[in-house]
Amino acid sequence: QQLELNFYQQLLASLQKNLGELKQNAVALAQIDCLQSFALLAKKHNYCCPQLMEGTTLRISEGRHPVIEQQLPAGEAFIAKDVFLNREEQQIIMITGPNMSGKSALLRQTALISLMAQMGSFVPAKSARLGLLDKVFTRVGASDNISSGESTFMVEMNETASIMNNISDRSLILLDEIGRGTSTYDGISIAWAIAEFLHNNQIGAKAGVRPKTLFATHYHELNELANKFTRIKNFNIATKEVGQKVIFLRKLIEGGSHHSFGIHVAKMAGMPRSIVERAAHILVQLEQKSISNEEESIGAEPDKNIGKKLQQVSQPMQLTFFDANDPILEEIKDDLMDLDVNSMTPIEAMMKLNELKKKLD
Repeated sequence: QQLELNFYQQLLASLQKNLGELKQNAVALAQIDCLQSFALLAKKHNYCCPQLMEGTTLRISEGRHPVIEQQLPAGEAFIAKDVFLNREEQQIIMITGPNMSGKSALLRQTALISLMAQMGSFVPAKSARLGLLDKVFTRVGASDNISSGESTFMVEMNETASIMNNISDRSLILLDEIGRGTSTYDGISIAWAIAEFLHNNQIGAKAGVRPKTLFATHYHELNELANKFTRIKNFNIATKEVGQKVIFLRKLIEGGSHHSFGIHVAKMAGMPRSIVERAAHILVQLEQKSISNEEESIGAEPDKNIGKKLQQVSQPMQLTFFDANDPILEEIKDDLMDLDVNSMTPIEAMMKLNELKKKLD
């Protein structure tokens, strides 16, 4: 026991004497381990060497999300996307498209590629040329702060306000569905004003600052911004409609989208058919009440007769049997849709018809 105690005392003394060298070796080994991991990852998944520049341009060719592409089913390839942002021509990209099409994934992959490049790693892309960033701001997801008494919308506004007050020319801003936590018109107004501020920004110490921004939204009205501001461009995640189905192509193409296909997504999620059909019916009614294309667009001077114009809604030329918006008729329609005529006997069909007639009476 004494010999063992002496051995450990000598070992401890030796470690204390050479502690500085041991720490240096540990740091060196950690750096080698990190760089080796970068190299193995880049080789295994076909990453490219990014080019870092002094300017502020961000250009990613065929970029991919490093996590999502590894979680795809076997044989399914990740759809790569190009992103180009700079101060002079394309400072803000408004991204529209359906739910589940990949808008949020595009925002996240852009941030990840930028961070990976600046930490010394190869990146998941065909090529990448990036100006150095000083801040990456994100406003994504939805959450509340119950302990502080803050609603989801209040948290969203707090985070967005923090971004607006701390931007710089070398900032990258990722905004996902700004304004969705409040009413539609409030949300559109806030999102519109934020986009204007990021583009014009002539206030105080931040005057002239043009941060690169990706702005994903379901507010298709914001597509109008590209017609009013030179450095705002519209892009959308492509889809293809085949019959009653929507196929997500997941390609980023130029131009704005005018459909969200939210009802299709609800159907894909397993929502009861009666709810999906009722939602589609209500959507048609709401679209019929929208202001015609000849009306002045958002952002223009207020129209003195806007109240009258809002009341001038288009009506269908002829009502169908179920356009009367009667709950009894809706119930009868649901009953008819649920019938399997081919499996019914004549007596069952007569009894069902009599039941529907009593409901109508």
